[in-house]
Parts: sequence; C-alpha cells; structure tokens
Amino acid sequence: MSEKRSSRITVKDIAKIVGVSATAVSMALNNRGALTDSRREEIKRVAAELGYVPNAGARSLRGSHTRSFGVVINYFNNPFFHDFFMGLEDVTNKIDFSYWVSQTWDDLEQEQKQVRKLAQLGVDGLIVLPCSKEISHLTEMTSRFNIPLVLISHSLEQHFPAVVADNIVGARMATEHLLSLKDRPVLHIAGPVQAKSGIQERYQGYCQAMAAADPEFDAQRSVFYVERLRAEDGYEIMSEILKYYSLPLSLFVVNDETALGVLNYCHNNNLRVPEDISVVGFSDIDLLESLNISLSTVAIPRREMGQYAAHKLLSKIDLPHQNKHNLGDNEIITTLPVSLIIRDSSRIR
Repeated sequence: MSEKRSSRITVKDIAKIVGVSATAVSMALNNRGALTDSRREEIKRVAAELGYVPNAGARSLRGSHTRSFGVVINYFNNPFFHDFFMGLEDVTNKIDFSYWVSQTWDDLEQEQKQVRKLAQLGVDGLIVLPCSKEISHLTEMTSRFNIPLVLISHSLEQHFPAVVADNIVGARMATEHLLSLKDRPVLHIAGPVQAKSGIQERYQGYCQAMAAADPEFDAQRSVFYVERLRAEDGYEIMSEILKYYSLPLSLFVVNDETALGVLNYCHNNNLRVPEDISVVGFSDIDLLESLNISLSTVAIPRREMGQYAAHKLLSKIDLPHQNKHNLGDNEIITTLPVSLIIRDSSRIR
C-alpha cells in the first residue's frame, strides 16, 4: 500500500479497505469495543500503512474541513505576535475560521511534537515559525499528510511558502545609521546564524554595510553571538563585549528583546545610552517608544505579515465556495518591506 495519497486518509477509507464500519475502525484505533484481537490489529496495521493521522476533532463526522488551522510560534509571551495575530484575525474573522496556537520554546523536539499534535486535531493547514533548518517533520505534513503549510519570519530554501521581512535591507539600514555616528566601532550581536534564515540575513546585511564602509572589515572581531534571542541573552553578552572594546561603541542587535537586555545592562552598570553605547534593535515590538530610553529599531509590518500568512495559507486550502484572495499568494516567498525608526537609543545630539 502506498503511504502517499492525494488527500488525507479518513476513518471511512480504512473501513472500506478492511470491510468493517467506520464505527468499528474508531473503536479499534481507540482500543474500545468488542472487536477480536486479530481484527483490531488488522485495522491498526492498515491505518499505519495508509499514514492515517488521528483526528481529535472527528473530521469524518463533520465533513472534509474543520475550518481551522494551527499556528506554531516560539513563545506565547513574544510581543512580536500581538500585531501578527491581529492581522491573522483580520482575515479569519471574515470567513468564520478559527485557529489553534502552540509554542516551541525555540526547541526542535517541541516543534516536531506540536506540529504533529495540531495535525491530530485535524487542522486544515499550519502556519509555523521554524526554530531551525530541520524540515523533515514539516515535509511529512505537506507530502505525506497533505496538510498545507506556510512559514513566517524565516524561509527554508523555498521548500515551503513563506512570509518574511526584508532582513538584509533592514540590517543594512540599521548598520549604516550607526556608522553615521562616527568615531566608534559598530558591532553586531547576532543569533545562531546557522539556525534560521532571517537571523542569517540580518548578519549578512550587517556585514554588507560594514564591508562597504571598511574594506578591512573582519566579522570575526565584530560579531558576538547569543544562543537564544531573549533579553537575558543580551544582558549576559555585554560583559564579554566590554572585555574587548572600550567606550564609546555602537551595537546593532539581532532583535528587540535581546536589545532590551542590552539597555538593562547599561542601566544597571551606569552606562549612558546613547553617549557610551548606542543601540538599534530589529522588529519594533510593542512599548519600545514608552521606555525611559526609547529603542531605535527596524520595523517589521507585523500585522501585514499576519494577513499575508493567512491569505497565503487559505489559498492552499481547497474550500468549497471559497473567495480566493490574491495578496502575494502567487509568490513562493513574500518579502515585506521594513523601515528604520530612530529613537533615543541611537540619537546623539
């Protein structure tokens, strides 16, 4: 039997092959009912060979679609997603769609587990913020189980449709702005550049701007890496940076949360911002402007990213009487423009 089907396997499909009722299949798969052991094992074997994904939403009783999709993000408390979900709901509220959300803590094993759990709920598609370049579990969803999938913030070599920010241009703008401050080194606090394409692109944009300004630029002496993109990581890396560089200096930081850790370090160690250390982040998450020292950043159109991701996913789901919206869906990867916002943390008077 082939594991790959043009549509998802249902309880009814298994019932037809084995020659029993759909109710008998459900009982066997849930270890209930008075079936013989041999018949129960036969049903389970056929289900496994067909690549059947159990559906907690009882898809077979409600039709071929649940009118829901799953969203997999890194952290529930990531402020980036406040506007993103507003954009998502701009689309879903108009068509009576719902969604399930799960978090991965930026851990691959958790991502694999959450993706499969959402598939078991019977979602019609998935929107995923990938935590690495490992794609086998994502390929399984699209090729084996025929579940449409769209990535956000990071693309994976055009394996999947994606909605991303123009990270390279944004990083160049941030770096060129810091270079304009003169008489101070411009360093980069980077994430694990081998893990995510968006993080790698910000690193590339920084290096492009630095190389254009200084032919002798050496990234090995100017880039400092954090493992996770959280405020505590930005705080911890500062002591290492100050071992090698004296003040004043400028920092282009991979994302806003890490940059907030840098600002907190400066506050706790009586370092003046921007006089001693000028800082630019990336994303423009909520509340940056209301800080005691407002953070300069590269703004991503987060609400629009949610809208594009929803439209792109819906275009892959074959819904009856669906009004297909063309909002960048013809492109495999939709790249959204970014803008530089200069605030107190890099505005030297």
